[in-house]
Amino acid sequence: MKSILLKIDDKLFEEMEKQVKKMNMSRNGYIKMAIEQYNKSWARKDLEEQLRREVEIIKNDKAGWAEFKEWEEASLVDLNKYLDKIENGNS
Repeated sequence: MKSILLKIDDKLFEEMEKQVKKMNMSRNGYIKMAIEQYNKSWARKDLEEQLRREVEIIKNDKAGWAEFKEWEEASLVDLNKYLDKIENGNS
């Protein structure tokens, strides 16, 4: 396990302290949780961007157009469930 030294401004520290007390957890646990959530958020954004690029490739491929239209009509709810599953580490 690695250790880090973190310097933050007073206002951010005070906001963190309020949340730590409210959630009844350690500062260390809170910071770890915050970093994990932030990393998951960026991973989801990366995945969404990859999907956008792949959709553009399919759109530009006339042979794949019919397949794209079929995919486009698929339930976005299912896509969101998949992204949520990935985000929660249940691949």
